[in-house]
Amino acid sequence: MDGKKIIISWIAGAVLLFITMVIFSFVSMWIAPYSIYSIGGMRQATDPVTILYFAYPLVFSFTAACSYSLVRTALPGDYIRKGLVFGCILILLVLVNNVFVIFSSMVYPPGFFIELILNGLISYPLLGVLFAKIWDLQQL
Repeated sequence: MDGKKIIISWIAGAVLLFITMVIFSFVSMWIAPYSIYSIGGMRQATDPVTILYFAYPLVFSFTAACSYSLVRTALPGDYIRKGLVFGCILILLVLVNNVFVIFSSMVYPPGFFIELILNGLISYPLLGVLFAKIWDLQQL
């Protein structure tokens, strides 16, 4: 594992995920508006722990960067293909399972699922390509 590349990927990936999270939140609100705070079981906006929701891109990017570091040599092709394959792996392991468990166990509004699905389908392959490009650079 290359610690320097993991850290660079972690930070760059967190920025990418945060930007896409905001963009797809706006898109979902335009298509099917909802308030996340009106969903049963969600913390109130005034609860200090709620701020950790915005740390999700940092946590996800870190675990994804570490995972990419472990599997990158098994991925085929150039950095774009490697990144897209890794993104598809993330879609299968994270997005499909999250959507399934949330849909089958909770009553969430359609806008929530729109945001979740769009974010996963687009952000995860972009994240994979970003990671693959960072690992492809020789001078890091």
